[in-house]
Amino acid sequence: MLTVQELNNLRLGTLKTSVDDWRTMVGRLEKLATGGDGQVSAEDLQKKAYAADWVGVNATVSRQFVTRTAAQFDDAASEAKSVLAILSDAHAAFTQHKQDLQTAIDELAKRSIYVNGNGSVIASAPPPAVAGKADIPRPTDQELEVAQRRITRILWEATETDRIAARALRLLAKDKYDFTDQGSTGLEDADHDQGRADAEYWRKEIAKGNVEDWSEEKLARFNETLKNQRDNPGFTETLALDLGADGTLQFWRDLADPGQGKTPDGDRAKLLGDVQKNLSMSLAGASHGTSPEMEAWKKDLIAAGGKLYGHEGIMAKTYGFQLMSNLMVKGKFDEGFLNDYYKGLRTFEAEKKPFDPASIWGNPALGGAQLDYTAKGPDADYGTTGSDPMAGFLKAVSHNPDYATELFNREDVADYLLTEREYYDEDDPYGKGDGTVQSRDALGKALLAAGTGLNPDQPHVVTSYEHTDAQRQVFDGTLRRLADKGDDFPPELRDDMALLVGNYGQDVHQTTSSLNTNDGPLNYKELLEVSKQVSRDQNAYGILMDGVNQAIIADIHAEHQGDPVEELKRAGRTVGFLESARYQAIATDKEDPSWPAKWGYHVVGGAANFIPVAGDAVQRGVDAAAYAWQLDEQQRIDEEISSENTKTFETRQEHLTALGEEWARVNTGHKFTQPGNGYLYLESIGDSAFNGNSTANRIAGVAPQ
Repeated sequence: MLTVQELNNLRLGTLKTSVDDWRTMVGRLEKLATGGDGQVSAEDLQKKAYAADWVGVNATVSRQFVTRTAAQFDDAASEAKSVLAILSDAHAAFTQHKQDLQTAIDELAKRSIYVNGNGSVIASAPPPAVAGKADIPRPTDQELEVAQRRITRILWEATETDRIAARALRLLAKDKYDFTDQGSTGLEDADHDQGRADAEYWRKEIAKGNVEDWSEEKLARFNETLKNQRDNPGFTETLALDLGADGTLQFWRDLADPGQGKTPDGDRAKLLGDVQKNLSMSLAGASHGTSPEMEAWKKDLIAAGGKLYGHEGIMAKTYGFQLMSNLMVKGKFDEGFLNDYYKGLRTFEAEKKPFDPASIWGNPALGGAQLDYTAKGPDADYGTTGSDPMAGFLKAVSHNPDYATELFNREDVADYLLTEREYYDEDDPYGKGDGTVQSRDALGKALLAAGTGLNPDQPHVVTSYEHTDAQRQVFDGTLRRLADKGDDFPPELRDDMALLVGNYGQDVHQTTSSLNTNDGPLNYKELLEVSKQVSRDQNAYGILMDGVNQAIIADIHAEHQGDPVEELKRAGRTVGFLESARYQAIATDKEDPSWPAKWGYHVVGGAANFIPVAGDAVQRGVDAAAYAWQLDEQQRIDEEISSENTKTFETRQEHLTALGEEWARVNTGHKFTQPGNGYLYLESIGDSAFNGNSTANRIAGVAPQ
């Protein structure tokens, strides 16, 4: 891939000179080919050759030589036009790439993000000792991640322009003694032509069979083609149509698990993971095709979901739905295709009565294939069964947030996926496995996309708590259904629900801090139950606290009417609410001997991608509150504090003090913050926290301690 330095140093003036020279060349060759300004042309020569009354050798050899030579002038002009079009498009594209890069560098610099010559982004904010009193915001991790993705995308597009143009020019110059009339009309046309050529080449290679015997070098070349062409309809649609629905599914069956003990492992398994991802993105691109042929391919693919695919001489076979779902793990699939696919899969499961997913999808005697190489299995090597097709489908749903929102707003779908459908551990359908239900993990990501409108696999910076009505409806429905599960709340959904709750932090804070539990924007009791279930996992609890802390601090810094002490009291009530949820989680799992060791400093993970980013002053308050909260948690472990409700709550003092001090910094003119009055605001937030704790305990039916 091109570097920042290479793109910046690109001499577009030289390329522009070449474009001008070729434009002149085209004019001259066209005159030689077709005439003009009274000049003799190849076209004139050709007409005379046909009109001449030649006999004997002249009637054959000479006439053929003259007409072929005349045609070469026309081909030369056509080829020159192609060269001109490619160079002209390349010049325009590189000009845009350079402008995009410079714009990105300039904009990122204003946010204290530096882009080095290799294309890596780093924070460039000066330390406080250097900045002095200047308020220079330091970029957050998610801002750096988004910036890196932006720079990488620009460099990737520039590299693609270079690759396509170079290949097109080499193709035009491949014959030393002949010109061609098949040149491209520009970069876009060349890209499509190259994609179709690559698709045809690999179709022939696949048609030879024995793809499981491809060398790692050949498999790597196939993967490189997929990587370069996965967004090119000329390639994606041609490959899909050339293979056909059955051929597409059988190809992955043969490549992923050849049978007879030849299951890939080691480096080949890791390489297959890249192939799987890039092939998924290729098919995702193809799914957007609207030609009659592509519409037929999509219908055939879904119809093939109930068919069995295997190998000659081996009884165990795999359903088409299982194969295709493992080719949906990456990329943004078309909404219409996803909708039809869900209907087909749901119908198939409905017809299997009684439906037991472990016996249908996870039955080793039925398939037992290893189809997913995007993650490591129990043996720490790349490759898992990928047997539940709902997992791959839900991954595809999470990569199309608009469709995810629409899907989970259907009552029957939400009921089926969240309440009615059974799930199983794909690593060991009839045993305990490692305890992780992979399809439920994918369900959590799909819910996160549906409620936020964000792709959980892409970095982004959230700047507000605003949501569409449809997204809010998803969140409300999810809270209701998951709260109804009580202690049967799926563990795989805890981290994703923590992210989703944090993404709605403003609504959560307003609900948990309301004097009347019926006045908030969310259902108080449902939110309390979900918060309790989330708090049963250390990392999920940490994510939840980060999200709500952000909302509390943002509320303290926001403009309000009336006495600002209200924000102080609201902060306390929300902390009290969360402590009640935390106590209930401890009480639920108190028989677990590992429970006390679960708490301590946590790793936030992807939380920052879903929590709205505020100004630097707000972030400093958030960091201070988070640090104080972590000190409380560590004290809880170090001192082996009892899990009794009151004693559990007493350890929240560092957190409450930090929130109170942040409120005091924001409201320096309030009477509570005058010299000697610090007791007043700390008592206020403390009392409010106890009130919030008491209210939550009452709603949950927890007896006072």
